[in-house]
Amino acid sequence: MPDFFGGAVERVLIIEDDRFNRRLYCDLLETEGWAVEAVSSARAGLDAAQASCPAIVVMDLELPDMDGVQATRALRADERTAEVPILIVSAHAQQDHAARASEAGADGFLRKPLAFNEFVETLRRLLIAR
Repeated sequence: MPDFFGGAVERVLIIEDDRFNRRLYCDLLETEGWAVEAVSSARAGLDAAQASCPAIVVMDLELPDMDGVQATRALRADERTAEVPILIVSAHAQQDHAARASEAGADGFLRKPLAFNEFVETLRRLLIAR
């Protein structure tokens, strides 16, 4: 199945602890033709990213085992995942959260609830920029 560029399917890694949000993101992106892997913790996300290097990572800011900023730093520190675009999302976003995410190396930040079109367009923009 081609991706939105007409080439191979891009693989998205979703790191989200909320089961409902995880399923929603998967359903939305799969409808758009993306291959999606979803995990519920930062540790599982780091392991998945290092094992198969996704095209892009969507990560919740607040995760139970480590926050999205710490996980972003870990992905950036690993040569296997250092260049993978990372989009951090958060429902509890305060003004400094976007700045903290950027300082850690995230490529984008969106507040929940996510608007579907903005979400997909942000992912596409980050993939084009890589």
